[in-house]
Amino acid sequence: MRGWIRYFALSLGILLLVTIVPVGAQAPPIPATIKVGGLFDTTGPTSDVGKDYSVGALHHVQYINEVQGGIRGKVKIDLVWSDYGYRIPEALSLYRKYRDVDRVNAIVGWGTGDTEALKEKISEDQIPYISASYSSHLNDPAKTPYNFYPVSSYSDQIRAVLKFASGLAKKEGIAKPKFVFVYPTHPYGQAPIPAGKAYARELGFEVLPDQIVELAALEARSQVNAIRAAGADFAWFGGTTNSASVTVRDAKQAGLKTRWFVNVWGFDENMIRLIGAAAEGTYGSTPHAYYGEPGVAGMRTIFDAYRRFRAEGKEVPKFEWGTTQTPYIASYIRGWLNVFMLKRSLEIMVDNWASYRGFGGPAVRSALELLKDWDPDGLAPVITVARTDHRPSTTTRIVQVQNGRMVVVQTVTVERRKDWMGF
Repeated sequence: MRGWIRYFALSLGILLLVTIVPVGAQAPPIPATIKVGGLFDTTGPTSDVGKDYSVGALHHVQYINEVQGGIRGKVKIDLVWSDYGYRIPEALSLYRKYRDVDRVNAIVGWGTGDTEALKEKISEDQIPYISASYSSHLNDPAKTPYNFYPVSSYSDQIRAVLKFASGLAKKEGIAKPKFVFVYPTHPYGQAPIPAGKAYARELGFEVLPDQIVELAALEARSQVNAIRAAGADFAWFGGTTNSASVTVRDAKQAGLKTRWFVNVWGFDENMIRLIGAAAEGTYGSTPHAYYGEPGVAGMRTIFDAYRRFRAEGKEVPKFEWGTTQTPYIASYIRGWLNVFMLKRSLEIMVDNWASYRGFGGPAVRSALELLKDWDPDGLAPVITVARTDHRPSTTTRIVQVQNGRMVVVQTVTVERRKDWMGF
């Protein structure tokens, strides 16, 4: 026993010698670049939203490097990225390459299936991972200390929808409203369902049997018929834009009176483009601004990026946000935001270089956990990330298609309950 005590004391002493910086020691020079990995789906089953997400992320990195001269004009982001086609084995292979060959300091990732498959490895390897998956399974740092994202979780978004739908039901005098969850059999669609059902029952909804509509679905008539037979007052859809569009279309054609709420990756400008008038009245949930939305400070930078990178110096064409005329759909903003979150953490590090002295994973993580009431130029609600709680926000906007365009109808903030972290 005494031998183990001596071994522990010796090990602790070595650790302290390695990690404590001597007083007056000169900080190493700030590196000219930081290596970052990127995982995108531009050809797979979620490429309907993945393409514009990737463009948003790539544009922001390009803008930082070419227009702003790098982080604080000093550090450029060396981004290595690939399309993995939404295939989890391919994502795992690319992760190993980024870790072992490229030796990245952080990763900007994509889907729920691959991000959740990687979460233990990410923690073990201490590589901060900012994903496009907003699964609540990733926001409890006691379990996933190196996973981050910049907006409200899927679970908190679905809770916001339920809170809003509960208010509608009360206004309309529906004593026991019926709610149905519609989603694909994939980690992305399934992630928030237990949390949604628990809160639905807490609010007094009758939860109907689930309906499954896969990501590649071309029609959903049988599911629509089942929803009609069950008498659902409200339905939540958890796929991406293509499958959401065909489901809402089939429901409208069948004359369903059920109110549809489509999740963040299924409700965007392309729904109106794909099904036209059938989209009218559909609700969606978004934790961020839409491309071109007025009154958002960050749009000035995004429009400048458009002029520089996609329009050969031309002015941004006139368009009405929230319509089919927008140059990019909403997922562009999500890609931009993920890079923005990383950028802000790197700014903290550069500003306090004597304390950080390098871009190692634990240092990047600690900087991300210093984000407090940070406003990402109005592109999303203010962000706070703590060492003990990686939920950046619990605010979601409810949006509806009205007269062929998307209109924000209410902003909903749910409680930051301790029992909801990681659920």
